[in-house]
Amino acid sequence: MKHNLLLILLSIAIILSGGCASKKYAKRGSKFEQAGLWEQAAESYMRSLSSKRHNIDAIVGLKRSGQKVIDDRCYKIYKAYESDQFKETVYGYLGVVDFKNRAAAYGVELTVSDMATDYFKDAKPKYIEKIYAESQQLMDAERFEQAENVLKEIQLIDPNYGNVQEMLKVSKCEPLYRQAREYMGAGLNRKAYANFDKIIKEHNSYKDSKELKDEALLKALITIKVENFENEQGSAGYAVRMQGTIVSQLNSLKNPFLKVVDTDKTQDIIDEQRRSVALGSDIQVGKILAANAILTGSVVEFRQNAGKLAKNEKRGYLKIVKTVKNKATGQDEKQVSYQKAIYYTYSIKNSVTVALRYQLASVETGAVMVSDVTSEILDDEARYATFDGDGGSLVPGYWVSQNKNSAKDYVSDNPAEINALQSLLKAKRNVLSVNQLLDKATAEISAQVVQKINKYNPEQ
Repeated sequence: MKHNLLLILLSIAIILSGGCASKKYAKRGSKFEQAGLWEQAAESYMRSLSSKRHNIDAIVGLKRSGQKVIDDRCYKIYKAYESDQFKETVYGYLGVVDFKNRAAAYGVELTVSDMATDYFKDAKPKYIEKIYAESQQLMDAERFEQAENVLKEIQLIDPNYGNVQEMLKVSKCEPLYRQAREYMGAGLNRKAYANFDKIIKEHNSYKDSKELKDEALLKALITIKVENFENEQGSAGYAVRMQGTIVSQLNSLKNPFLKVVDTDKTQDIIDEQRRSVALGSDIQVGKILAANAILTGSVVEFRQNAGKLAKNEKRGYLKIVKTVKNKATGQDEKQVSYQKAIYYTYSIKNSVTVALRYQLASVETGAVMVSDVTSEILDDEARYATFDGDGGSLVPGYWVSQNKNSAKDYVSDNPAEINALQSLLKAKRNVLSVNQLLDKATAEISAQVVQKINKYNPEQ
């Protein structure tokens, strides 16, 4: 009920707020009318109606001032046409139609003179013909960016005029295409690929962009053979584990310029292709990507420590609070006593340290493309306490004997120490295993290696 009431009150507030704004702009529109400022008046009435669609004063005011705006603008169209100013005639009329449509959106119909419409129909082809010829001259002069601006103007006025769509495509694609060809000539195949890819995505096809895109990709492609990783420390199996994770992450990249290849299976693939050809397939025998880069790696540090659970007996007190009646006053009072108790604290910590040295080098030149040493040190620990009883009433302290009192016995009944003990009682009791920590370290190191290889760009 409270929620519904709040929504109702909020709705009422919004309605009242909208009504106040509508009245304010309607009054402002009336003042503009009195001053003969028809454009400003019409705009104010539209603002009023945007706040409240059924403000009668604003509707009448927009009808009155809006028609005056239309008539004044039509008069300017007459003068422009009679002076052979065809551009001004066209854009003046388009502005009138736009204003008329804006008023119509608020339910106010305005009238555009037939003469203004006739003048527009006569001026439009004359103006378009003029700028169309200009666009052709710009295209012939290979001033594509300027041609594109003119063609967009034609498209705005008449989208189906002449072969504007095709010319617009050429004006957009040709600069990209030429630049891409220049990139390829300069050996900047990644940049060329990006240009061709943009052309294809935005315009589907243009000249031989698809073929050149494939050619640029093939020239820019880094095909990686991953050599078996070595172990300088640690178990022999861990290097295999690290290598497999890195290969998996490399294969998951959405980088068209990187590809992991298995050259060890090259002959098997060729034999399979020959069998396919014999059965009528059109696969080209031997068309296999060769490795042009070698990735090597070595685990240079590997330590794992599976901690043992340490258990310690602790002596504390169970705080007991009872309510008793004071015989003298008859009032209820709280009586606090402490009962000796035993609880236990536990601690365990697992840790791993892994470091990998790796290098990506060119097969052809031996040049190092990427190299680094990356490492991870991870651990997870738990410190907690257990008590076989009401842990919420347990407080720290010390006692010598559970059956008799001693001068050395004491209760640590201060908030800081109690909170520390309560935190131990509620603390986590499980830790990540060494194998789980190794998984995390392997994933982190692999991600760093793959990210660095992914960022490598020979063209920068």
